[in-house]
Amino acid sequence: MSFLDDEKKYFLDTVEEQIAYRPLRRVLSQELEAHIQDRMDAYEEQGLPSKEAEARAVRDMGDPVMVGTELNKVHQLQRAPAFMVLTLALLCSGFMAAAGMRYSPEAYANGFLYYIPGVLILFGIAWQGYPLMIRYARRLLAPAGILLVAEQLLSVRGFSPFWRIGYFRYFALLLFGPFLILLAYRLRRFGSKTILLIFGICGICVLLPGFFGDRHDIPACAVLVVSVAVTLLMMIHRDIFSAEGWTRRRLYGIALAGLVLVGSLFGCTEDRREMLQCFIRPDANICSTWDDTYNSALIRRLLSETPLHRGIDLTPQELMDYGTGAWYFAGRDPGQIGVYAIYRTEEEEEAFRARISELREAGKNPRYIHFDESDVTLWNILPQHYHNNYRIAVCILLFGWLAGAGYLAVIGGFYLLMFGCIRRIQGRLAYSLSCCCGLCLLLEGVLYVLGNFGYQYAAFTNLPLIAEGRLSIAVNMALLGFIFSAYRYDRVGMETSSRLSF
Repeated sequence: MSFLDDEKKYFLDTVEEQIAYRPLRRVLSQELEAHIQDRMDAYEEQGLPSKEAEARAVRDMGDPVMVGTELNKVHQLQRAPAFMVLTLALLCSGFMAAAGMRYSPEAYANGFLYYIPGVLILFGIAWQGYPLMIRYARRLLAPAGILLVAEQLLSVRGFSPFWRIGYFRYFALLLFGPFLILLAYRLRRFGSKTILLIFGICGICVLLPGFFGDRHDIPACAVLVVSVAVTLLMMIHRDIFSAEGWTRRRLYGIALAGLVLVGSLFGCTEDRREMLQCFIRPDANICSTWDDTYNSALIRRLLSETPLHRGIDLTPQELMDYGTGAWYFAGRDPGQIGVYAIYRTEEEEEAFRARISELREAGKNPRYIHFDESDVTLWNILPQHYHNNYRIAVCILLFGWLAGAGYLAVIGGFYLLMFGCIRRIQGRLAYSLSCCCGLCLLLEGVLYVLGNFGYQYAAFTNLPLIAEGRLSIAVNMALLGFIFSAYRYDRVGMETSSRLSF
């Protein structure tokens, strides 16, 4: 090995030693070696001998420690400590709330334990999620699409004997959003055709549950459509789509038209129009104490009686009125008022059965009441799934509006920090996927908070980090972990170093 080779090797090795992210060291070293070769060729064209040209090219690169330090500043891993601390704080609040409400008969048995694998998923994906996605995305894109589409079809009630796996369709829809954005990025050179294809797939996802009477997935469909549409608009804004003859304004128009057309599908059937009516005007659609609209009215009424600085204080009589539904139905439909299911003798049991039969023959459907004024509590009068669906409302009822406002402010701070990180991501693919993941988490939270203030759209969504939901913890932590990972590796040039052309 010659002295010049030693000098060049010393320069490149010294530069590599300054790069903190080890997988990028060789890539940057190869780029510097290419620059040295370009300078060497230029000197040779000027008439310098090969050895002298190479020596001057190495010296022109400057001090290797300084060069490596500057490259490390540009290509170092990014951290978001405030965002991570707030994320863990909200996870802890959800864990403690889930553990503290185990006494509720509606609470999942040991459901709080699902936060533990949720945290592992968050850290695992934040650590290596984006690099692995870059490395294997092209290979896994088709199998992932087939799996998601098959799950959508198999979960349709009446279409398949496997429709009971529809419980997983809600979460498949949330994961379908990032998949569609990855597909859109892969096909970005087709411009408007790609945008129309993505909206067409979204429309199919929206249509499937609607015509088979399944309301559970409609909120997830709304989250899917809005998150994908807004992400497509942001991709257009960043000039990610390339199509000759199509200006940014025309692509905006196509995306907005697609959003309007797919959005119209949420009111294309009578059942869906009824959902919208119940969401916008819940008081006009209450029939019994079992209705979600009744739960909405009850929550609004209880929140209106909660003071600023302390929890709600109700007398036993007031608690009984709320628990039986008498506060609402006494002057409207007394047959819907709950019936006491407390009996100690056979005569009392026969009287209870007779009363229930009479009411059912009259088309009524009252609740069974298993408490009286001697033991009634706030937990008896809340909606059935308060332990999970009304975390924000319960916080306000227990501690007052100021505490609830503080809790909402912390949740709002989480979303602000999250989108602050997303906005600073420079990589086009990383930004697109992170934007979609963030919007999925945000829209879930918005629908959940609206439900907690008495405006529930179809079935409840999950509040990311806070609401217990077993699979929801895993899926939401996967979405959030990818945002952390994309932000973390954004400056190290993963898309370039992967040698993949998406």
